[in-house]
Amino acid sequence: MAIHTLSHLQEAMHQKEQALIQYVRYMRESQDSGNEQMAALFADLAKAEEKHIAVIRDQVANMPGDRNMLDKYQDVNQYNSQHATYGVTESQM
Repeated sequence: MAIHTLSHLQEAMHQKEQALIQYVRYMRESQDSGNEQMAALFADLAKAEEKHIAVIRDQVANMPGDRNMLDKYQDVNQYNSQHATYGVTESQM
């Protein structure tokens, strides 16, 4: 059962990562078109997805068994999540 649960968590994490990529893309498109309100909305959505991804990663990491079950990009993704600046900066306004 743990393997089945792990599979579901990994699939959910993959979906969240894809949504994060889309939100960042939409945010940048909105910034490029000068729509700062929509850019801020997509930035908030990207931050929410990052939080969901972190929760899923924590759940997978705390599962009994192999500690190396997370994908090879875990450290990179964690660093990016902690240092992400998706918000609209003053220079972009």
